[in-house]
Amino acid sequence: MKNFVISRSPLTLAVILLALFSVGSVSAHSQDIAKLNRFVQTNKTNTASMQVFREGRDFIETQNWQKAAEKFNDFIKGYPKDKDLDAALYWYGYALEKQGRKDEAAVPLKRLVERHPNSSWRREGIALLVAMGHTEIAQEIAHRDNCKIKILALQSLFQADEERAIGIISETLKANTSPCQGLQAAAVTILGSRRSPRVVPVLLDIARNNADLKLRLTAIRRLGDQHDEQVTEELIKLYDADRSKEVRAQILRALVESRTPRGSAKVMEIARASDDLNSRLFAIRFISELKDAASLEELIRIYDADKTKEVRSQVLRALSEREEPRARAKVLDIARTGETPELRIEAIRRLGNRFGIADLLQIYSTETNLQIKQALLRAIAESNDASATPKLFEIARGAEAMELRGYAIRVLGHKNDPTILDQFVAMYDAEQNDQLKMMLLRAFGESPQKNAVRKLMAIARNDPSVERRKLAVRYLGQSRDPEAMKFLEDLLK
Repeated sequence: MKNFVISRSPLTLAVILLALFSVGSVSAHSQDIAKLNRFVQTNKTNTASMQVFREGRDFIETQNWQKAAEKFNDFIKGYPKDKDLDAALYWYGYALEKQGRKDEAAVPLKRLVERHPNSSWRREGIALLVAMGHTEIAQEIAHRDNCKIKILALQSLFQADEERAIGIISETLKANTSPCQGLQAAAVTILGSRRSPRVVPVLLDIARNNADLKLRLTAIRRLGDQHDEQVTEELIKLYDADRSKEVRAQILRALVESRTPRGSAKVMEIARASDDLNSRLFAIRFISELKDAASLEELIRIYDADKTKEVRSQVLRALSEREEPRARAKVLDIARTGETPELRIEAIRRLGNRFGIADLLQIYSTETNLQIKQALLRAIAESNDASATPKLFEIARGAEAMELRGYAIRVLGHKNDPTILDQFVAMYDAEQNDQLKMMLLRAFGESPQKNAVRKLMAIARNDPSVERRKLAVRYLGQSRDPEAMKFLEDLLK
């Protein structure tokens, strides 16, 4: 078992010796050039990127290191997604090193070895880094590669001999830390992928006692995947004993995903009556994922019985994400008759995000509260319903309160639609109310459309109101539009 703990890899020493033996010698340089030429010759493409690469190769052959570095740097910057980027990174670093610019050379070489693990130039990149004094890079890479191999070996052993693999995993997880990053997490994941009574005690021990929070959370989630009532009881005991937010949230998720009657009942109990508000909010969110009639009725019961603002808001969110007509009807009822304007406005927002605007328009037609009517206009504007824009224009042109007409103009302006702007121009020319004309002028000033700039120039030049002309000039200056800048220059003549 103890042999499974990673030690200093002989691969590290081999790489270092290779670097010290080969880099910098004349024969090594010749070998490098020969490999570079073979690489270019086998690449038959005649793309712009390959032309730059070949020019860099030519400078390498003539040992014009400065020009070579410039060419390969051009390649890296100009073709960052090219399939031969790894080769360009190596030869850029190589050319910089030949100029004695070792710190600069290390940057592309590290990028090569870290981001291109399958590159045929990676070995040369590691060797050159080591020769430049960066021996820690080779050690780190070899260690990382060996860890990946150990994880693969563990997966293979589990497939071949589950009992033996479980024993090795148990020994590995007894240590508080592992020298091989990711090995313990992979071990827990492999264990959890098996629905077997043999793995449950190991996962439970990790969930209860391991010092690494991430491993505990992974074990808890994998215990939920067992879909077992007995395991569910153990998770419930752990929930009641542990007060940490992260652990409780993960247990709630595991109870929901266990799909066991006891697990679902516990989640509903927590959502209904827990003394921990955060746990209640998590439970409500997870109840909505059950997607059955019982969970829907429980959400509605919680909303009706609980007056806590956070709880009601979470229930509203959960109800709005459900597809059942009963859920939609409840959200609509809150939008119409909710106890506070804040609740009604949130329900209206949820309706606008998920459903058409017919119900919103019906509420709007009978509503008298200005704040709620504005919320309805905002929800109508944010919907994808084709009838939303005509309705907003009807309100903007109609006999509603000036605040609502102006609000309709504001939310229409946020759509950044050229056809809307054309209608705004027509409205401005026909409108007699000075306050509304100022609102339309503001919409022109906030619009990136070219027609808005031209309308502002027309207002600045000819509008009978000095105040509107002054505001138009200010918006033209803020636009940074070349045509607007020329117009302002002409005004000064």
